[in-house]
Amino acid sequence: MFSLPLWILLLAGQLSAGTVWYQATSLGSNFYRYDYTIDYNFLQYQELDIKFDPTLYSNLTNGVASSDFNLVLLQPNNPSGTSGDYSLLALIGNPTLAGPFSVKFMFLGAGEPGSQLYFINQFDPSGQNLIDTIESGSTVPEPANWLMAGAGLIVSGMLRGVRNRK
Repeated sequence: MFSLPLWILLLAGQLSAGTVWYQATSLGSNFYRYDYTIDYNFLQYQELDIKFDPTLYSNLTNGVASSDFNLVLLQPNNPSGTSGDYSLLALIGNPTLAGPFSVKFMFLGAGEPGSQLYFINQFDPSGQNLIDTIESGSTVPEPANWLMAGAGLIVSGMLRGVRNRK
């Protein structure tokens, strides 16, 4: 019983640095909005590039980001077979991450949209030439969702234990 809370705490600790969380909100008729929470210390000319698989996404619209970033939306399948992009280029060092960071899209897959690949890229001072990819990973569901579920399981188990002792 104690291994689950320990596992949740360890996982939460691992997600605290260099993480991009998402929350998907249904807007009806296969349209959704991703809201992102970003935990990364950006330097000037570093880019967060979130990929949109062309087999699962189309119609990226209404991109929102802090004014400390240059936001560019690139459509999936333009040209055919290429990923879409939600690209944020930091215009200053240590930009505000208070958000909101979001984008609307049509989901072409079954079920609900999930994790996406992302890259942290370093550009030269012109912001035009890629120097290096610093980090990559996958977006993860908002921690509140899985932490609340984990907490519910823990409390449920504790209540069962109390009932069994009586």
